[in-house]
Amino acid sequence: MTERDWILHVVHAFYQKAKDDVLIGYHFRIIKDFDSHIPRIATFWDLQLLGSTQRPFTEPFDVMKVHIPLQIKRGELGRWLLLFRKTLDEEVATRPEFAALKELWLTRLIFFEGVFLRFFGFE
Repeated sequence: MTERDWILHVVHAFYQKAKDDVLIGYHFRIIKDFDSHIPRIATFWDLQLLGSTQRPFTEPFDVMKVHIPLQIKRGELGRWLLLFRKTLDEEVATRPEFAALKELWLTRLIFFEGVFLRFFGFE
């Protein structure tokens, strides 16, 4: 399994949890074609973690703009982060060769947590 394969795997595993989550699942269940959305999210994380992607994409990423209509609450952001970190822990437990990539991912999550907190006025 390559790093890119693992990123896609983690993204898929996380969003399976997120869609079923009692607190934040409603945000994800409204996405009509989630299967086509997953590779786009994986592309975003490829760029964040590896600096490049081999996945096709045409639209630029405007992470903040696409989240505005969701009216995300501070607790929902916290829940998203908790589930993502849990997913990373579970997935690296079965694939320890990706431990360094997990650590990088955790630092990027901290960065984006700050971006979201400032953007949505939670700070």
